[in-house]
Formats: sequence, structure tokens, C-alpha cells
Amino acid sequence: MDLEQQATEITLSEHSQKLGALATQLGYQGALTVGALEDEIRFYQQRTVEACMELGKRLLILKEMTPHGEFNKRIEMLNFTPRMAQKFMSAVLKFSKANSSSLLQKAGNQTKLLELVTLDDDEIDVLEQGGSIGDVSLDTIETMSVRELKKALHDAKKALESKDQDIKAKDQIIQKKDQKANELDEKLTKLNSPAEIQKRTESEPQRLAEKALEEMNKACLTMHNDTVRFTNSINSIVDAINEHELYDIQDRLEANVVALFQQIAQTSVDLGIQIDFQAMVNPSWMSAAPSELEAE
Repeated sequence: MDLEQQATEITLSEHSQKLGALATQLGYQGALTVGALEDEIRFYQQRTVEACMELGKRLLILKEMTPHGEFNKRIEMLNFTPRMAQKFMSAVLKFSKANSSSLLQKAGNQTKLLELVTLDDDEIDVLEQGGSIGDVSLDTIETMSVRELKKALHDAKKALESKDQDIKAKDQIIQKKDQKANELDEKLTKLNSPAEIQKRTESEPQRLAEKALEEMNKACLTMHNDTVRFTNSINSIVDAINEHELYDIQDRLEANVVALFQQIAQTSVDLGIQIDFQAMVNPSWMSAAPSELEAE
């Protein structure tokens, strides 16, 4: 036996001794082979999933048995946070009512199982039947790390939500277009009916007259409001003149007011409307003698 072979055997012997010492230290009594170790890891991974389901069942029963408000106190004594306890209970409710044996087997461990709680019943059925949700399938669940599974589930949910939103948006657009088309058809049908045509013919002059009156009332109201604002502004200037004795601008104020009303008078002429401003300011009844008023 050459020296290299002897060295290799010594190295393997030392490695075996270290493995034996580690197994004794950990209390492990199984076979020290890769195949045996992998088989046992799978076995205990499956037991972890089963333990998760059993925990959830007991938490649900405990919650049902305890008075309101006491459940959280009890689970805190068991070193559970309310959020974690809810995950275990959700897992039981989610997977016990579905034919999810393959999914539970592929999950392999408790952490993956709790990530799969986010799936709804239809998505679980899709996976059980060999389909996929995004990049998530029975085969990928088994090979993915917990982080990869969490990301894949998140991406699948996000893509599905985006697709649903696109479908809803398109449906809304189609619905609005159909609604507008129906409204237009209904409107055209009504407008083209003999009764509506006759009604429009008869009411056209009246409609024009009403529109003219509406425009006139709007113009008069605008003129009235502007006149009120003008009067208020002039009164404020007059008060300032009297208060501060600004009599040197009194003549300019009066000239501007006269010019404005001259423009108003000219507007009446342009419109062909005769207005007796003198009679408006001093109506005949104001200058009549008392005896004449009594006689009337």
C-alpha cells in the first residue's frame, strides 16, 4: 500500500470518528449514510407539517372553549403571538376542508405551509390538479426555499390583481360604451318619432321666445348688479371726499358720473328705445298739487 492510499484511509477514518462523536453528542442512533439521513429528514419535515395542523386544531378548539378576551392571554402563556396562532388556525381551516394531501406533502415544513395559507380554495384546487399559480406548482414548492416561495406567491398575487384590474377596467369601458350607445339610440328613436317632430315644430317659436327672455333677464340682472356695485363705489368716494375734504376731485367725480349716464342714454338711442329720463327721475305724480292727488 503506497503512502497516498494510507493517507486517504487515515483521513476517512478520522472523518468517520468525528461523525460518530457528533452523532453520540446529539443522541442520534440512526445510520450514518447520506441516503438514510435524507430519508429521515423528509420524514421529520412531514411530521413538522402534521404537527402544524395538529397545533391549529387544538388552538381552534381552545379559542372556542375560552371566554372572550381570554384566548390571547392563554396563547401568550404558550409562547404564541396572536398573529402566529392565527396562521396555524388558518392553515387548518384552509387545508382540512380541501383535498390538499399532495400540497401538504410538497410543503414539507411548517414555514412553507404557513406561507401557502395566502392561497384561496380555487388556487389550492389548481395546484392539487397539477396546475400552477404564477411560478408556484407542486414541484416548485418542493424545491423552493421559504424566501423564494414567499416571493413567488407575492408576485403571483400581484400579477393576478393587475390582470383583474385590467379586466375590470376594460369591462367598465365596454359597459360605458354600450350604455352611451343605448342612450343615443333611445334618444334618436325618440327624436325621430312623428310626435316629437310635430312637437318640435309647434314649440320652436315658443322655445326661441323663452330663450330670448332668459337672455334678457340675465343681461338686466347683470346691469342691475353692476349698477349697485357702481353706486356703492361712488358713495364710498363721496364719503372720503367729505371726511377728508378732498373737494378738488368733486368736479372730476361728477363729470365721470355724467359721462357714464350719457353713455347709457346713447345706448338707449342705439337700441331704438325711447327713454324719458326726466320723467323717470321726476314722475308727474311727484309734481302734482295735493288737490289734484285728492281728486284722483
